[in-house]
Parts: sequence; structure tokens; C-alpha cells
Amino acid sequence: MIVWPHARLEYSYNSQTLQTLDQMHILVLSRSTLSHGFGGFERQCEDLCEGFVKAGHRVTVLTTSRHDGVKEEEKNGFTIRFLSPSTPMKLSRAWFKESLSVVRELHAEAPIDVIHSNEFAAKGVMRWARKNAIPMAVVCHGSLRTELLSFLSAADMRPRYWHWLLLTPMHLIRRCILWEMPMRKASRSIILVSPTLARDFSAYSKGKVRVIENGITLPDPPKSRASSDKLRLLCTGRADKQKGFQTAIRAVSKMEDIPLHLDIVGTGPYFEDLKAICADLNVDDRVTFHGRVDDDELSRIYSSADVYLIPTTRYEGLPLALLEAMSHGIPTISSDIGGNSDVITHGSDGLFIKPGDLSELIEAIRRLESDPVERNAISEAARATAERRFDKERMVSETLELLESLAGQD
Repeated sequence: MIVWPHARLEYSYNSQTLQTLDQMHILVLSRSTLSHGFGGFERQCEDLCEGFVKAGHRVTVLTTSRHDGVKEEEKNGFTIRFLSPSTPMKLSRAWFKESLSVVRELHAEAPIDVIHSNEFAAKGVMRWARKNAIPMAVVCHGSLRTELLSFLSAADMRPRYWHWLLLTPMHLIRRCILWEMPMRKASRSIILVSPTLARDFSAYSKGKVRVIENGITLPDPPKSRASSDKLRLLCTGRADKQKGFQTAIRAVSKMEDIPLHLDIVGTGPYFEDLKAICADLNVDDRVTFHGRVDDDELSRIYSSADVYLIPTTRYEGLPLALLEAMSHGIPTISSDIGGNSDVITHGSDGLFIKPGDLSELIEAIRRLESDPVERNAISEAARATAERRFDKERMVSETLELLESLAGQD
């Protein structure tokens, strides 16, 4: 049994045991939820909200609009409000203004105790929060440095696109100055999802930084995979160019001598381009696009996979897709980049390649295909790493401890 120092709440975080002494109203602001897209950013947000509710707290989520026009949704004990005017998944000055108006109404109905902001979503309410002495924690999945490096790694260098090489960095720098730095200054705590980000948080961050690594719901221990006449490769997540799914497709096209099949789960702005690449390379019969699937179907796909691929060029904080694959005991071949580098030990619980390197990806796939013993050893080690470090209940309890501490400071 855990007793927080300010005695607002006493509980042991699990779904079976719960004793609430006082309830906080936690306001969560996020540019997107699982109602918007299929991704780790959205999954983490909703997992935390579910955990806050299970611990006896009231949770309200404010996010951007939905394509179908739905304004409000009750989900697993918390309320999500989709604010207009806004573009789905895009923060804007108009959204910041509307979020402030809605927050004032919410606070009048049920006083807000603490704000949990996914990156810069709470910018519109930070002055209001300071005036009303409401503490705020900001979760950062990346930094200006990682955003710039991710853009440059996937930038189109053809002459007709040269202007993007100037405009996009300028946009990122402007966003950092106008959004990120004020949010750092206004927050009581800055939560980083990976220790690899810590070196980028010095300005306005002294004494505020806390690393709380992402967590996931651990599935049942994986069963022995049935032998198959094909090596099943898998990529999951949001389909954008930086994820590198196109590199996985090109690897398949280069290994005609090996019986293998690639499954791609997820949708996004690069989805149709990926299909076109398959057609151009004449590998339609060796690649299956599943689109967005429910949890049961995703679990089935995970259980049939032999190797998980993350040939990304994006400097992400800590991809949930990587953790999910490891928790299912799938040997992973990952780019040595961003938070991935803090999770995998090369040759033990996964393999690393240079970001986006096609030849290294092919070599790693051949290595695992030719050595079932190593594949099995990596599978067991990956599951052990997930159990030791990345359980969702640990993530929720550490985050709740922090929010409870902030709310008890006043």
C-alpha cells in the first residue's frame, strides 16, 4: 500500500484494489487521441487516462476536432471533448483560444487540480493556470534537435523542393521559441519518455525534468510460434515517410531467394505511396496492407510474426510499437536512433541497423532467417526486457505520483 506524502490518496494501483480518500480533477490536453489515429502517442495518452480513472480520479481530455464532426465522447470512464475550430491532430492559435474558453467553463463546474499536457497542447491555458495556481506537467516525446534531425533525414533534396529545407526548419524553430520554451517555463514538471532526450532540456528546465519511460499492457507470455514455410515480417504504426516502411518493402523485393512475407499495419499520409512502391517493385503478392485493425486482430498478427522491423529515420522518444513487439517476444530489427537506442541491446534482445540502411536491413533479416536458435534467444530476451522495464502500471503509477505531488504543493 502506497501513501502519498500529502495524504490526498491512498491506493495500490491495480484494477482489483482501490481505496479513494480524495479525488483529483485531472485535465489532459493532447493534439490527438486514438479517435484520431493509430499511433503510440495516442495510445500512451489514453492508457494514462484509463489509469487515472482506475485510481479514482476524474479525467477530462481536450483535443482537436474529428473528421466525423463528433464533439464529445465518453470512453472508459473519462470524457473527451473535440474542440473546433481546429484541424484534426493540428494545434493552432484558434484551438488554443477555444481550449482556454472551455477550460474556464470546466473549472467553474468542477475545479481542476492539475493539468497534464501532451507537449504544447496546454499553451493556450498556461497563463490562466499560473493565475489560478493550478500546476502543470508537460510530457515531451521529442525536442527541437530531434525534430530537425528527423526532418533532414527524410527531406526531399530535389531542386524543386529546396524551399522546404528552409521553411520547415524555420517553422520548427519558431514553434520552439513561441510554444516549447514558454511551456517549459510555465510548467512545474517536464516528463520525458526516454533518457535520451534529457540532454536537450536545459533551458527553463532546471529541477523540473523527470524521466518516465513509456509502458504498455503486457500480453500473456508468447507461445512457441508454429513453424511456417515463410518468414513473417511485420511493421506497425503510422504510415509516414520517416517510419521507413518503404525500406522494408524494398528489402522484400531484394530477397527473392528467401520465402518471406511482410505485413504492414496502420494508416497515414504515406499509405498510398507505400502501395505504389509495392506495385512498382512487383511485390504485391509478398506484402499485405492491413490498415487500421482492432486490438484482437493486432494481437493475432503479432502472434504470427517472426521478425519485427523498425527501419525508421525519425528520432522518436520511445516508440510504443517497439515495446509492443518486444512484449510479444518478437525479435526486432531497429534503426539505432532516438529512444530505440536506450531500449535494445544489440545482439541480445534485438538487432540494430543504421537508420534507413537497406543493405544492413537485408543482412539482418538474412541473419535471423538462417539462425532459428538466435531468433528464439532474442525473442526470450526481448520479452524479459519488456517485463522488467516497460509495464503500463509502472508508467501510470509514476505519473500519478508526480501529479499528486504537484497538486499537493499548494
